[in-house]
Amino acid sequence: MTPLRPMVIAVTRSRVLAAIAAAAILTALTIATAAASATTSPAAKASDWPWNRSGADTAPRSLVPGFLLDGGRFTAFDAPEARVETLPYDVNDRGRIVGRYFDGAAEQAFMRDRAGRFTTVRIPGAQSAWASGINNRGQVVGIYSENTPNVKDPGAKQHGFLWDRGRVTPIDVPGAASTGAFGINDRRQVVGEYENPRGTSHGFLWSKGRFSTIDRPGAAGTVPYGINNRGQIVGGSFDTDDLAAGRIHGFLLDKGRYTIFDAPGVPVTAPYGINNRGWITGSTVTPTEADPVAGGRGFLLRKGVNGRFTPIDFPGAPRTFVTGLNDHGQIVGGYENPDAGLGSPGAEAPS
Repeated sequence: MTPLRPMVIAVTRSRVLAAIAAAAILTALTIATAAASATTSPAAKASDWPWNRSGADTAPRSLVPGFLLDGGRFTAFDAPEARVETLPYDVNDRGRIVGRYFDGAAEQAFMRDRAGRFTTVRIPGAQSAWASGINNRGQVVGIYSENTPNVKDPGAKQHGFLWDRGRVTPIDVPGAASTGAFGINDRRQVVGEYENPRGTSHGFLWSKGRFSTIDRPGAAGTVPYGINNRGQIVGGSFDTDDLAAGRIHGFLLDKGRYTIFDAPGVPVTAPYGINNRGWITGSTVTPTEADPVAGGRGFLLRKGVNGRFTPIDFPGAPRTFVTGLNDHGQIVGGYENPDAGLGSPGAEAPS
């Protein structure tokens, strides 16, 4: 058995908050192990672009496998080439899952079909990539780094992208130092985050080729993660006072109005997905300087921000992290594997 806890890097509280605000709750799980084994990966070959078939998934063996929760049953999986992690971010109504895995050299973006077959997406000029969102038309958005083996490494030159029927379109906010695309709906509206040359982060909406900034009034940071076909957007936000207190709030942006919400008893609430029924999924943590993902737990809000938080915990896992969902109620995420290297069958969800 290989416990994950001793391998998690110790970081300062301010860095933890910055990482969470930049969609890195899951990144914090593996930054230490990934950095230790990472080497510079070669640029994708023309023969590999834009997809490279990787085969069927395997029984969970990594430190952080992915999972699909469907009808009360968890199915855990790893990408065939995963060495440290397989982290799903989103799932569409056809059961296609997108996310990232670490192959021992760099983070790789993937798509998994409903039969469990994996495809690695190769972005020209990228050394590392995440696939962060997928809609029902099969269009995929994400973020890549052109110069580092991990997308969120210091000094990474980050860009957003849209993959659509074999064509890759860059998504870069004009004048921004970096851009990342996180969510997409069936209207091809994309949400994400960008950093200006002064190092300040802002959210954005990209619709019909035009960018609009998303900043909750009075907030020190706003990061949108998910958008549904109604144009409702969810994400994380924090105020200046929250930085010292270690708090991150969830938000819903609907028709220009922000609604802030927090899971009971935890300082960090990070919503990642919203479907067309208004269900919201995400993760909560109680970060410490020694452990940025302490108390990691998933949640579901079936009745939106005014509903009850339903916890989601992978059976037997010390920590569970939930990201996306579809209109069928299928949910994806990752979990800390207490039996890394041994593998385990699917497990029933607690009633």
